[in-house]
Amino acid sequence: MRWRNAVATIGSAVFVALLAARADAQQLGIAGQRFTIDGAPRFLTFISYFGSMGAQDVGADLDFLKSAGFDGVRIWPNSPEGPQLMRGDGQLDGTNLARLLGILDAARARRIVVDVSFTAEHIGGLSADLYRTAIVRAVEAMRPYPNILVDIENERNLYGPFGRPLAAADVAAIAAAIEAADPSRIVTASNSQDLPAGDAARFTIDTGLDVTAYHDPRPPSWFEADQIGAIVATLAANGKPVYLQEPTRFPNPSTDRAVYFQTALANARRAGAAAWCFHTDLGFNLRGTLFRDRLQSRVEPEWTFVSTLVPRVALRTSDGHYVTAVGGGGSTVVADRTTPGSWETFAIRTLEGGAVLPGDRVAIWTADGVHLLQAAGGGGSTVTAAGTSPGPWETFVVEKNGSEAIAAGDAIGLRTTGSTPFYVTAERGGGSAVNVDRPARGAWETFTLIR
Repeated sequence: MRWRNAVATIGSAVFVALLAARADAQQLGIAGQRFTIDGAPRFLTFISYFGSMGAQDVGADLDFLKSAGFDGVRIWPNSPEGPQLMRGDGQLDGTNLARLLGILDAARARRIVVDVSFTAEHIGGLSADLYRTAIVRAVEAMRPYPNILVDIENERNLYGPFGRPLAAADVAAIAAAIEAADPSRIVTASNSQDLPAGDAARFTIDTGLDVTAYHDPRPPSWFEADQIGAIVATLAANGKPVYLQEPTRFPNPSTDRAVYFQTALANARRAGAAAWCFHTDLGFNLRGTLFRDRLQSRVEPEWTFVSTLVPRVALRTSDGHYVTAVGGGGSTVVADRTTPGSWETFAIRTLEGGAVLPGDRVAIWTADGVHLLQAAGGGGSTVTAAGTSPGPWETFVVEKNGSEAIAAGDAIGLRTTGSTPFYVTAERGGGSAVNVDRPARGAWETFTLIR
């Protein structure tokens, strides 16, 4: 299939103002079975934001989602909640096209990826041919946006024009028409769990798509490693990136707690998926409300999941002191405070994307939202909070016992990534300086994460 340039940011999603200030467009691409951001492979975490066309304040919503740690949003331009992009004659509504492009402008400014998922069943009167015409017109209008991918039809094996499934031949024709209109555009067409995973993998190849987007089955074990691993392995057999686009949201005993979604996200990345979407019905209708307010209205699983996607923690030393970025960042780092406050709060973000797993390379942002912990000289000296972007000196490998994603209460170690790795150490176990000059991890080099 066609070659794609890469996509994604390795900076912390916690600090919107810094990221929004960047004028360069984010480039989404594919390398092998992974998505890339600006050429760097990255696991992408999306959230369902279907009601974006009617959202009260798209900018505020995207600011919040970026700060929470999401790489992308999944939108429905033809949402029944409206306003709708397409008309039944295959034309686009001019006012609503401008609305869609405004959403894409806002996402591009914040370096957020957008999954533009079309839904023919929401527009009366469309035939497959008219649907193809409308999609191509939309794709032509979206050419300036390198940060998007197109889903031709949400759950195309169930839905399509006139309430019938969109046939494989129609998907192939639309994919070919998109390629003719915009050869660089990444294209998929999602299938629901009603289609076996093996058939979904073959469908991607048969129809000339770039990504296998799949809505995985929804048994009580949907989040477990064996369940996700088997599905991803089957889907990945076609050599294309696997995008788990709509994990379960329907009420059952394994969807009412954030921990199930946190586990599913970590397991999806471990299994080799390229992307995963937090699917919530709270994103369907956003008229007259902010998305943050809607998410906050349901503590479990929505708000708990969203508010813990990026670990924001204090680092407690072995003797009970806390690591402090003096002034909130931009200066020295010590471990002489006995009570955690804002200067003792850090946001840990993996450069690989998704949940922070043992062995990940991470950047650790300070409370001022501008600076990062830095191993001066790359290691062998002091730790400062002088870094402003995640380069080699600002990158650490996180260690912990076990394979679960890091969480509050965990004991971790942090080491540099150079040819001679050094561990971050609280001198005398705390109460003094913080250096990064030890060749091995002991008690002084172990920190407990406090929420």
